[in-house]
Order: sequence, then C-alpha cells, then structure tokens
Amino acid sequence: MSSMKQKLIMLLLGLICSLSVQSQEMHFAVISDVHVMDSSLLVREGKAFEDYVSHDRKMLKESSEILDDLIGKLIAERPAFVLLTGDLTKDGEEVSHRYVANCLNRLKAEGILTLVIPGNHDVNNPHAVAFNGDTTERVRTVSAEEFAGIYAPFGYADAIARDTASLSYIYAINDTLRILALDACKYEENDFEQNVCHHDGRIKTATMDFIRSQIQEAHDKGIRVLGMMHHGIVEHWKYQNRVIPGYLVDDWERTTDEFSELGLEIVFTGHSHAQDVTLRKKGKRMIYDIETGSPVSYPSPYRLVTLRENTLDIRSRFIENIPDYTGDLLFPEYAKTFLETGVYNVIMGMLSDKLPDEVKDLAAKTLAHYMVVSYRGDEQMTDDNRKEIKRIAKLIRKHSFMQSKVFTAVSRSLLTDLTPADNDVMIEMRNRKH
Repeated sequence: MSSMKQKLIMLLLGLICSLSVQSQEMHFAVISDVHVMDSSLLVREGKAFEDYVSHDRKMLKESSEILDDLIGKLIAERPAFVLLTGDLTKDGEEVSHRYVANCLNRLKAEGILTLVIPGNHDVNNPHAVAFNGDTTERVRTVSAEEFAGIYAPFGYADAIARDTASLSYIYAINDTLRILALDACKYEENDFEQNVCHHDGRIKTATMDFIRSQIQEAHDKGIRVLGMMHHGIVEHWKYQNRVIPGYLVDDWERTTDEFSELGLEIVFTGHSHAQDVTLRKKGKRMIYDIETGSPVSYPSPYRLVTLRENTLDIRSRFIENIPDYTGDLLFPEYAKTFLETGVYNVIMGMLSDKLPDEVKDLAAKTLAHYMVVSYRGDEQMTDDNRKEIKRIAKLIRKHSFMQSKVFTAVSRSLLTDLTPADNDVMIEMRNRKH
C-alpha cells in the first residue's frame, strides 16, 4: 500500500472517529426548587403572608414570573432535555402544579423534553393554603397519583419502568443514556390534623430493589445511568446533617455507598437551595452529588450540562433580572437581601436566649451572611473571616461555651468548600460498561 493511500485511510478513520465522538455529545439543563406559588393564592396581602415570608428564603411573590423567565432562557439554550429535581410548588397546591405544568408545556412545544420528580413540598401537603389578609385558608393539594397524572407528559407517561412503592421511574433518553428519577419524599407520613409536612427523605426498601434492577439492566446493555432526586445524598459541608437534619436522605452514608457499588456515579439533587458539588469516595468508586440552587433564592441559578463520552461539562447560569421587576436594588441584590433576611430570622430563633440581644443579633447576621456565601458556591474563607469568627466566638463564649463552639464550627464549615468546584466543573466518569 502506498504511503499516500495509507495517509488518506488514516485521515478518513480519524474523521470518522471525530464525527462519532461529536454525535455522542448531548446538552441538557438542570433546574430545581422553582417553588411556584400561583398568584391566585395571595388573595390579599397582610400579616399572614408577611409572617410566612419573614422566616422564608423564597421569593414567592415573584416565583411565577421567575419560572416564566427561566423557561424563556431554556428555550433560547435549546437543550435536548431538562431535569427538574423537585419542589415544583410552594406547598403542593393543585393550582400551582397546574401553572408549572403549563409552563413546562412551553418547553414541550419547542421539542424540549422535561423530566420531573416531586420534592418534599409537592404532594399531600397540609401547608397548601391561600393568604387572605391576616388569615390563611387551606386549598386543594394533590395526591401521589394526581402528581403523576399532572406531570404525565414530563416523565411519567413514557417512563420505561415505574416503581410501585414511590413516584420513582426510569426514562430512556436514547439507546446509550437513561435517567433514574428517584422519589425519596415522605408525603405518606404528612399529618393534616397536626399540620405537619415532612421535609426529610428516605429510600424505601422496595424502591432500592427497583433501583438495583434498573441500574443492573442498563449496565448489562452498556447504557449509562444518571440519577436525579430531590434530597441530597452526600454532605455538602461538614456537620450539615447534624446542624440542619433532613436535607440528606436517612442513613445517607449507607444509601450512597450502595448507589456507588451499583455503579451510579452522578446524582443531580436540590432541596438545600445552594450551588454545590461534592463527592463521596469508597475504594476506587466515587459518587457525585450535584446540587442545584433555587431560582427563587439568591443567586437564582440553573445549570447547563454537556455530556461527552465519559465527561460531564457543567456550567452555571444565573437569572440577572425579570421583566416586571421595578425595585430600587438590582434584582440579584434584592434576591440576596431577601435571602439574608429570611435566614437571619430563622437563625435568631435557633440561638440561645442566654445570649444578650446585641451578641445574638451579631451572631445571626454573621451566620446568615456566611450561609448566603455558601449558596453562591465556590466559597473561600479569608483571613478577615477567620478573625471575625474568632472575635464573635469570644463574645458568645462569655455567655455560652457550647454556643460558641457551634458558632465556630458552623461558620468555618459554611466557608470551607469541599471539592470539586461548585459552579463550573468537569467531571470524568468511568466507562458505562461495568
């Protein structure tokens, strides 16, 4: 064979390989915790709604407009599909679910597939209410079956398999990729008489059997599986599950290790409203928990992901404004102030009454600010932060040694970002054939 002919053959083979790799590239988006409150639920502003949002971190009044704007941004990006990892509504109101489904129909009309799962707010929720001045009135929520019916076009109708014990399912994107959509919510345990809605989650024994069989079947066929669920599966900062329990699934270490042993490497999560990516290693195996923040909480993020062979290229985008916003602050600053105020009020309720008001106020403001920094992701602790933490801890220690220790530990944890990067990151996965 002549050298010229050999070069041509090699060139053609290289071109074919290049085209093959390019054909396997896939773009998709991830959003979470859109928490839509249909505008009809705010019958009349007053004390009831003000009390609710004063201890909350969600821009509920703007929620429907934020989702509308986000849908427009996704249409412009043209992903092949969108993953929506739970908490679609404020508190599971049927009218809010209908609003969300109508918004997702805009994506469907553009040929963009959306897959959803419920979050802890979405099903059988006794907190589904309308606000009317100083009072609230319960409105209709949805059952698990009704949730699957409303979102039939968004995963449930065309799933290749459904779990009988939960709203989990598996969806075939194509011949090489499947999405394992997991429901870890405890809506069966919600109590309308006691007005209790469980925000924690767990994987049922029967659901774990479903997970095992679906991952094994996919991997036997050389098909990659990516997971999505609402609750986290790995701690995103040290002491997270001790300080604010319920944001990870029950028995998270055992559950995560089993996922990893099954060969599940990636799970897209939400729930905490923070931008964070973390991983858990066990031997040669590792599993990533890719948590996406909420559009109704600063910094109002969403993720764009490109899957190339065994690589995930994750990029974050942020909502910088919404059409009808007319506040004095720029929208991101408004969102940041709203979040910091809500978190501050929550922390004030957690700190000991042994602390003088001025010390309690300082500690709460500082922790709220650090929490907001962690929500943005890629946080870094500076020398000034270390000095500030030491100074405030000393003030607290005069009144409560234990509160001083907790303040120091939580502050340092919130400002210490666990690997890898949170907003823009490349993740190398194993070959899908196990």
